[in-house]
Amino acid sequence: MKRIFFVFLFVSATLLMSSEIKAQSQQTGNAPSAVAATRVSDDKRPRMKFDEYLNEVMKANLDLAAQRANIAISHAGVTSAAATPDLSFDFGSPLVDLSGQGNPTTYSLGLDVPIELGGKKGHRVKAAKEDLASVTSSYDDSVRQLRGTATGAFIDALGARAILQSKQKSLGQFDRIVTVNQERTRVGEIGEIELVQSRVNRDQFRADVITATADVQSADLILGQQLGKPERLAAQLLVPDGTLEIGIRTFDVQQLVATALERRPDVQSKQRALKAAELRIELARVNLIPDITVSGSYAHIAAGSGGFVQPADNTLSASLSVNLPFSRWQHRGELENANAVRTQAELQLKSAQLAAEIDVRDAHSKYQAAVQRLQLYQGGLLKDADRVLEARLYAYQRGGATLLEVIDAQRTSADIYLAYAQALADHAHALVALEQAAAIWDIAF
Repeated sequence: MKRIFFVFLFVSATLLMSSEIKAQSQQTGNAPSAVAATRVSDDKRPRMKFDEYLNEVMKANLDLAAQRANIAISHAGVTSAAATPDLSFDFGSPLVDLSGQGNPTTYSLGLDVPIELGGKKGHRVKAAKEDLASVTSSYDDSVRQLRGTATGAFIDALGARAILQSKQKSLGQFDRIVTVNQERTRVGEIGEIELVQSRVNRDQFRADVITATADVQSADLILGQQLGKPERLAAQLLVPDGTLEIGIRTFDVQQLVATALERRPDVQSKQRALKAAELRIELARVNLIPDITVSGSYAHIAAGSGGFVQPADNTLSASLSVNLPFSRWQHRGELENANAVRTQAELQLKSAQLAAEIDVRDAHSKYQAAVQRLQLYQGGLLKDADRVLEARLYAYQRGGATLLEVIDAQRTSADIYLAYAQALADHAHALVALEQAAAIWDIAF
């Protein structure tokens, strides 16, 4: 009767493990819910969905906040470019005759008005506005880069939890095997070495769970770092709320390349820098045009006496002066510099366009590989691993398989589910990299 009882106990434990595997296999394309968050310490911490997290990162990230100052600096440059030369007002102090010889007292007022010719102000403002547009595009590219980095951190945090849950599941299955083997050893069904072997494998998985738990904490800290707030690294360390089981996408690489060349902020920044360089060539040319200064003055001379007898006199005068830039005509350093900057900007634009196309094609290739790998697991590999494990367990309970064969099947199944969790994370990372390279964005977890 004892033999029948322990066989029944083992069969019950085996069926329980098998039913658990089947239940998990029925989720999302017969794949386990590898992305459910662990409940070890998450319940006491704030949860945050992906959109909320990304919005908070964009508002609070310190590096991005520093980048915004460049836009304010460029705005000031536009304001400075719109300034014109200041007027000059002259006041002649009274000429007083201290000798008492009747020298008349004199007063004078004058105004000088510099006038820029050739539309210099307009050219300065246009160039400064293009500089502002270039800086704004550079800021937009910083946003693009930060968005990709923050999303990668979110994926890593979800992936770490996926791995932890998978290892916790495998540990639970080994716990049941150890429990059954303890009873079978006690009644003499198996030798002690088999019990020890099952405990060794169970404790090995326990160590893996400890490591995976630490990996979750590390991933969460990186997630909190993106928010730029010290309190987000302690009691308010957030828990990512989402799933890596996102749909597989199909992309036309040629369309992605065209979109990237049109929309990528780093390419746009170089395009605007080239436009600014061209405008500065025009500005350098008009700066060679002479400017003029119109002057007007009023003078009052009081009546004289003695040897300076004369009636009072009031005079108005005007003059026109022209600045002749002979040195600038001979040494055209500003124009030469502007031409060199324009050549440099054109080369930088071509380099940025080439880099964008390479990024898109490389990211597309990697995304296709990630999709194929993910489909391999979802297309039957997980089912086959479950079938092998179930068959080994069934044979073991009837004496047709050894404990080592069961452990090997269990370890293989655990490895496959861990690899599947990593494949989910790799697919998500590849999708983010592709959309980031192509300057499109519709990511959701």
